Amino acid sequence: METYNSTFSDSGFTKENNTNFSEVTLTYQIITSLFIGTMILCSIIGNACVIAAIALERSLQNVANYLIGSLAVTDLMVSVLVLPMAALYQVLNKWTLGQVTCDIFISLDVLCCTSSILHLCAIALDRYWAITDPIDYVNKRTPKRAAILISLTWLVGFLISIPPMLGWRTPEDRADPDACNISQDPGYTIYSTFGAFYIPLILMLVLYGRIFKAARFRIRKTVKKSEKQKVADTCLTVSPAVAQKKSNGENSKNWRRSVEPKPACINGAVRHGEEGTIQVHHNPKDHLHLPSNTNSQLTICFEARNDKNIEAKRKVALARERKTVKTLGIIMGTFIFCWLPFFIVALVLPFCGQHCYMPIWLHALINWQGYSNSLLNPIIYAYFNKDFQSAFKKIVKCKFCRQ
Repeated sequence: METYNSTFSDSGFTKENNTNFSEVTLTYQIITSLFIGTMILCSIIGNACVIAAIALERSLQNVANYLIGSLAVTDLMVSVLVLPMAALYQVLNKWTLGQVTCDIFISLDVLCCTSSILHLCAIALDRYWAITDPIDYVNKRTPKRAAILISLTWLVGFLISIPPMLGWRTPEDRADPDACNISQDPGYTIYSTFGAFYIPLILMLVLYGRIFKAARFRIRKTVKKSEKQKVADTCLTVSPAVAQKKSNGENSKNWRRSVEPKPACINGAVRHGEEGTIQVHHNPKDHLHLPSNTNSQLTICFEARNDKNIEAKRKVALARERKTVKTLGIIMGTFIFCWLPFFIVALVLPFCGQHCYMPIWLHALINWQGYSNSLLNPIIYAYFNKDFQSAFKKIVKCKFCRQ
């Protein structure tokens, strides 16, 4: 609000400019309140729906979704405990709740946001184990393991949020009674930003990179396997007399009527009949070598190519690979978009001090961009899931209430 133009009198602002300033402030407060209020309400509703869906729908009650549900609980705490006070601070442009409340607010902010970010790491780790070790991890993927991962996210959050309350901050942090800022101590700045964001970011990039490679390897392995098996087996049971007629060039239609399909065959190999064998070639011009006993039943195997089916499988595999890239891109892209600007500012500003200047509006925008991650998480991790979509529809239609 300091950048607007005004005319000065000998005693400061003129009466006209004071009125204009009040009108601008009131307009800013109304617009900001509506925007932030809508964001908080949507975040509360979205995360509450995820929690309700997991609690009410049995098919969603598995370890992977327990982690998503815990993430929703954490983001709900951000929306209920942190964002209202942050919104009041933003709208009034000063802190009015006292220094004790400020310490509690900062601790809750760091605790909940850090836990939310670390939940994303826990989800990535669970997915990495599931795709790289699918056989053994089925037995290891237990609610106990999920509880351990969830507990670790909160433990690290506490270890990062508590130190400023125990004195790890500078005297200037509480010098202004109208401000409420996180500790600007250089050591704590490095400790908190790396613990809450930069290390989890690196971990998520590594995990999702390996998940993508493993998924692509599986998909392409499936395609190659299909290509190797594109020669399908067709087996026919035929009497030697009929086979001999075919070998002598008699009507192929009559010959085809005399044979019976048989499912079991090994890739066009020579099969044994009851009392003899027969060697078969796919080319109808080739001769059939028959056994001396003409009463035995023989199995003839032909090779039939199914290139169209292979091409369809290849297209499906490529579509799955594109979907994997898209999903991982959305997860990492959203996380980086929301939090990277905030943590760059949080890491740089304490070290450059008065040499760095950032407009108030830009600082506020970056701050709320980070908070918006709590709104977007349920959309990314739940609303794109078909099982969750089905549960949400039941919630909207009150089907759970009827049951």
